[in-house]
Amino acid sequence: MAIHPKGGELPATARAVLGILSFGEEMTGYDVKRWADQSLAFFYWAPSQSQIYSELRRLEEAGLAISRVEQTHEAKARRLYAITDAGQTAMAEWADDPVLEPVVLKNPAVLRLWAAHNGDRRRLVAMLADHRDESRRRAEKAAAHGRRAQEVPAWHYAALSCEWSAKYWNDEADRIEWMRQRLLCELEEEAGGV
Repeated sequence: MAIHPKGGELPATARAVLGILSFGEEMTGYDVKRWADQSLAFFYWAPSQSQIYSELRRLEEAGLAISRVEQTHEAKARRLYAITDAGQTAMAEWADDPVLEPVVLKNPAVLRLWAAHNGDRRRLVAMLADHRDESRRRAEKAAAHGRRAQEVPAWHYAALSCEWSAKYWNDEADRIEWMRQRLLCELEEEAGGV
């Protein structure tokens, strides 16, 4: 697929990588991955390192990013990427586009519930408890990253996104606990009726 600064053809991963570059700093692919893990991963997803390098090359070929090699030691160099004016324009056009893509919901816990008649429901109750606890941990991490991001004025909206993420993951934990309690009640009723 051809990518050009006019917009709609950029895949989500490219938008994410370009969005990270739009904060205005030169970054290595490793830096982009760290940013993704510390922000995007809480509300969208974090692309793999190989996806990031592929997208950086694609963005550079499209003229939306540029790179330069910096010699760090005699035998070691690193490639730094930055957004171009065309890339900044493409991000601004996308950010101002009034059409939001629909949310794609892919919740593995609910998929397991949907298929619960096929398996051990007591095992599902335990898996849901693990998922609830992991959701709470994600909420705490998102909140911590949000607090750190608030210290940098240019990261205001990244901090707000992390705050939203913390609320989302706490809500997810609450919904999972509700589902778990429903299953426990059903199992208790079945055991009492035998």
